[in-house]
Amino acid sequence: MVLTPGRDLSRPPESARFRVRQKQRSRLDLWLQARLGWNSRSKIQKLISLGRVRLNGDVARASTRVGCGDEVEVLLETGSDPESPPEKLSVLMEDPWLLAVTKPTGMLVHPVGKTHVGTVIDGLHRQWRELNDRSNRKVIHRLCHRLDRDTSGLLLLAKTVQARRLLQDDFEANRVQKSYLAIVEGVPEQSTFEVNVGVSAHIDRTRQHDHRLARADAVSGKPSLTRFQWLASKNGISALLCRPITGRQNQIRIHLQSVGHPILGDDGYGQTEQTLLDRGARLPAVISHPKRALLHSFQLRFPHPIWKIPIEVRCPPAADIRPFLEALEVDPALLPTLKALQSIDGTACQEGQGATR
Repeated sequence: MVLTPGRDLSRPPESARFRVRQKQRSRLDLWLQARLGWNSRSKIQKLISLGRVRLNGDVARASTRVGCGDEVEVLLETGSDPESPPEKLSVLMEDPWLLAVTKPTGMLVHPVGKTHVGTVIDGLHRQWRELNDRSNRKVIHRLCHRLDRDTSGLLLLAKTVQARRLLQDDFEANRVQKSYLAIVEGVPEQSTFEVNVGVSAHIDRTRQHDHRLARADAVSGKPSLTRFQWLASKNGISALLCRPITGRQNQIRIHLQSVGHPILGDDGYGQTEQTLLDRGARLPAVISHPKRALLHSFQLRFPHPIWKIPIEVRCPPAADIRPFLEALEVDPALLPTLKALQSIDGTACQEGQGATR
């Protein structure tokens, strides 16, 4: 789907354009239903009958066949523009080029599908709309990286196109060090270890609605590497500091599952209350099983895109992770900074003496 670049994301899009890439021709309504999954076929047919769907610039019928190279435009029903104030995000760092905020769990980072409000990006655009309307310098916040809906913590955004481009270059060249906190099943055998397993995306047909969920794939998956540092363990539960060297979808979750240490609450990758019982582990007293995967974006180190000086930003652990850290006797103020794992020059991960059980 193609949306207007640089548009004000505090307002829903007025239209969406699609380029047909499949060689086999199919009915327009069926083809659109697969791409506008939040709309039923009858609603899509209504949009078509109202003339709100165009094929190669012309009004089309539901039965019209589409094929490779065709362009489909849908005039969306945006409804009213809600003016309720967005959720205020805690600012961790800000300068004229960058903004680092705390993303709460359950929040999307940008509008997608039928979700146009309640995301990090549309909230920031909404907060800055009044200032932009009266300013010569228009600030449009752009994501420098992404976090899953359920992942909490540090999110870095750029205020200018130049800053974002330079930071993306740094991310791709592995000059940005990302560190996450995870609460997992089991106790690792080494205090520092790495997982080098390919990751690929696939459609999970077992769900009510088909869902694209990445998985470990040593044969055809993209090369993926994550380094881990053990922090503490108790009763078969551990706290880990994680540093993804590559940036694949769900990489940390997949790699931890692949070595038998799924993240607590990560039912998408097989972690449940039953799996805890099966391995003889138990939750800390008065703490219930988490409702989401306990993964938190904790730290970013990167060269400032303009000043070129090293920057380090940390985000305090989320409220639902803190009780686990306290029960495991991990002091967030004393967390290591991955010195043993930060080998940006490609040197091997250092092996530890084994985790204390």
